[in-house]
Amino acid sequence: MLELILWGAIGILGYIYFGYPLLIILLGRVFRQRDAHSREPAPEAAPAAALPSITVIITAYNEAKHIAEKIRNIFALDYPHDRLDIIVASDASSDATDEIVRQCTSEKVRLLRVEGRQGKTACQNAAANAASGDVLVFTDATTTLGSDALQAIALRFRDPEVGCVAGRLTYISRQDDATGKGGTSYWGYETALRVAESSLGSLIGVSGCLYGVRRSAYRDIRPDLISDFVIAMVMREQDLRTVLEPAATCTEETLDRADRELAMRIRVTLRSLVALATQRRFLNPLRFGTFAWQLWSHKLLRYLSPVFWLCALAANIALASRGEYVLLLALQVLALSAGLLGFLQLPVLGKSRLLAQPYYFVLTNVASAISLVKFIRREKVVTWTPLR
Repeated sequence: MLELILWGAIGILGYIYFGYPLLIILLGRVFRQRDAHSREPAPEAAPAAALPSITVIITAYNEAKHIAEKIRNIFALDYPHDRLDIIVASDASSDATDEIVRQCTSEKVRLLRVEGRQGKTACQNAAANAASGDVLVFTDATTTLGSDALQAIALRFRDPEVGCVAGRLTYISRQDDATGKGGTSYWGYETALRVAESSLGSLIGVSGCLYGVRRSAYRDIRPDLISDFVIAMVMREQDLRTVLEPAATCTEETLDRADRELAMRIRVTLRSLVALATQRRFLNPLRFGTFAWQLWSHKLLRYLSPVFWLCALAANIALASRGEYVLLLALQVLALSAGLLGFLQLPVLGKSRLLAQPYYFVLTNVASAISLVKFIRREKVVTWTPLR
């Protein structure tokens, strides 16, 4: 029985981190032709008259440090200004965010203050209902968009099957440490999965840093749910696809401290678990096919990975006490120790990418474990505080 638990848990972990990625990437390559057929010419080939109107929605809470530069970034993009406007949805900011937005001289910039600290999703709902653009583009105050990002997103909506378009996020590490290197490595792994999932049919979630939604397809999302995850489910329910557009580039800096990264991961994971529980019908493969399989493999099983890891470790310890699988236990302890070293944030360790990867693996599993406990206790996170 102990051997069954050990190898069963290891087998599931192997599927989560190696089996599913390899399978989805292989399938993505096979079906990439479908995604290619829905692509339009390069953004620079599109005449301005053919582009839809866009409302850029920036949800902000106490972003006085970044909001002016963010607005400048939007207006510097290669998109006709007569087809572009901006709504800054302030979640009852208590700093100078609102005043900075009000001081903008352009009539294309509107401030929508949402009282009561209702959270990001509630602010996005309010802004979407107030928007006039054919396409809603959601982006964060700390995200820098590439010059062709809006054009690239807009062109994908020429395909009537597309309801949501995700931008391609690149994390930039300003710190030569394990948190920065681990974060960039992790996101590179995530991006490869998303490219494959998009080619296969549809993403199961997007990065909140940049994504566009067909306004006619937008539906209000419950304020306690994480919008950039649930939006793909909203599209799927309407038989619309959520796709990744590699040309819609954006960048964001990684967080500079392990405690901030852990706090962010806990918040995202807990909100995603609540979303999966609330929207659990999408986990039914008989109704939602490949989409359900991706949800199980990419999200739910990964969030449950600390449970499988603890099972494998406990079974391994019991077997090692009888003189069996001692080497395997040593390898598990070594991997765990290498990961824990990253939390020390020592300069000499931060220069090692070899240690950054197990560190970030441990960090995400710790975040998942804490989130699972909070989820079982029915805790929720609705509001957020800027960490950059």
